[in-house]
Amino acid sequence: MNAHLIIFGATGDLAGRFLLPALAELAAVDALPQSFSLMASATRDMSEDDYRDHAEAKLNEHGADHPECARRWILDRTRYRSADVTDPADMADLLAETGRGQDSPVTVYLALPTGLMPDALGALAAADLPAGSRIAMEKPFGDDLDGALELDDLLGELFGDDAASIVFNVDHALGMAPVQAMLALRFANPLPEAVWNSEHIEEFRVLWDEAIALEGRARFYDSTGALKDVLQNHMMQVLTMSAMDRPDGIESGWPNAAELRERKTQLLSAVRPLSAADVATSTRRARYTAGTLADEPEAAAKTVPDYIDEDGVDGTRNTETFAEAVLHIDSPRWAGTRFRLRTGKALAHSRKGLEILFRPVGSAQQSARLWIGLDGPFDVELDLNSSSSRDKMTPMSLTGEQPRPDFSPYGHVLKSALEGESDLAAGPEESKLAWQILTPVLEAWEAGTVPMENYPAGSAGPDSQPPAGQQTSSAHQSEGAQS
Repeated sequence: MNAHLIIFGATGDLAGRFLLPALAELAAVDALPQSFSLMASATRDMSEDDYRDHAEAKLNEHGADHPECARRWILDRTRYRSADVTDPADMADLLAETGRGQDSPVTVYLALPTGLMPDALGALAAADLPAGSRIAMEKPFGDDLDGALELDDLLGELFGDDAASIVFNVDHALGMAPVQAMLALRFANPLPEAVWNSEHIEEFRVLWDEAIALEGRARFYDSTGALKDVLQNHMMQVLTMSAMDRPDGIESGWPNAAELRERKTQLLSAVRPLSAADVATSTRRARYTAGTLADEPEAAAKTVPDYIDEDGVDGTRNTETFAEAVLHIDSPRWAGTRFRLRTGKALAHSRKGLEILFRPVGSAQQSARLWIGLDGPFDVELDLNSSSSRDKMTPMSLTGEQPRPDFSPYGHVLKSALEGESDLAAGPEESKLAWQILTPVLEAWEAGTVPMENYPAGSAGPDSQPPAGQQTSSAHQSEGAQS
C-alpha cells in the first residue's frame, strides 16, 4: 500500500464531505500504514494550520461517527500546500516534498472538475511521477463522447502501455458493498441465477433517488445535470455489475480486474442504440420547483426555491435535476427485458437500489418483485404471491438486511487506490461506451425535442406513469416509481 497520498481539490466539497471522513474510517481500523501521510493541495492560499482547522471542521461535520482519535490521527499526518495542478513545476515540487526526497511512490487523487483533468494529467506526467505511483481520477471520464475519446488518447500519449496501471477512473458506486456483493449473490446461489434473465424478468430498474437539493454545488451541477452527474457513470456501473454474464474466476471468489472490465464492456456493447424515436418515447427529463424537503419524519423540514431560482443557477441552460432512460440489451440473456435507469434530486426520500419486476405467472395478477438497497438502508424485500384459500391469491413479503459493509463507498475506493487495485475503477472503454449510448439522449435534450417536465421538491418526482409504450403489466408500476 502506498503510504503517501496527495489530494488535489482538497478544499472542495468532495474532499470535505467524503474523502477526509473515509480516511478517518480507514484509520479507525488500522487500514492505513503507520507511515501514512496526506498532502492536501488546492489553489486557495492558506496556512497549514488554517487547512487543518478546515479539515477538522469537515471531519466533525461529516465524520463524527468515526472515533476522535482516528480523526486526530489523520489531521496529525496532514500538510497543506497551495499549487497549480496544471503547472509541471508545481507538481514536481509537491511530489518531491511528499516523498520527502526519497523518490517514494505516491497516490494522487484528482478531486477536480472534468475540464481540468487533461492539463492536470499532463502536468503530473511532465513532473515525472516516482515508480509505483498511481493517479485516481474522479468520474466522469470526459464530459461527452468526444471528450472521452480525447482523454483516452491523451492517457496513451502521456503514459503509454502503463496507462491502465497508473491512472484509475474511480467511481464510488463500485465501492458500494451491495454492488461488490452482486456477483456473489448471483453466481454463488442457485435461485437468483436461475431467474436472472429475460424469461423471468420483465423490467430491471436502477434507481438513484436523492432527497437533497444542490447542497452548495449549484455552479457545478448547473453545468452538468442529472444525466451526466449520475446516470452516465454511477448508474451505468451498477447496471453492468448487476446484469453482466458470469466472469471467469468467480468460482474462486472474485475475478481479476481485466476480466471484470471485459464482462462490463461486453454488456455495454450489447445495449441497443437509441434512435430519435426511442429517445422521444423512452427518456424523460424534469427539474424541481419550490417545495419542502424532509427525508425522515424527525428531520427538520427545509424549504427550497424553484431550481432556476437557486443561487448559481443559470435558467437558460435548461439543466435537468431528474433523468430517466429505458434501455434494451440485445443479448441472449436479456432480449425482451426493459432496463429503466432513473435518478433525481429533491425527491421525497433518498433511496438507491435495484428493483426487479418479474413476469406474472399463471393466473397471478401481480408479479413478484425484488428490491435490493445499495446505500443504506441495506434492505432486501421480496414480494411473492401466496394464497389464504383455494380461490384467493394473497401477497406475501419477505424482508431482511444485507451484511453490514466493511467500509463506506469512499472508504473502499481510497483503500483500493492506495493498494493499486483497479477493480473499483471504470475502464476507458466502459466510459466511452456509456457516453456512446447516451449521446443521442444528450443531443435530443439539447435540441429541445424531449419536453422539460416539473415536479415539486419533496415529491415522488414527475408523474409516475412512463411515456407511452413503456407500461409494464406489473401491479408494482406506480409503487415502484416511488420507491
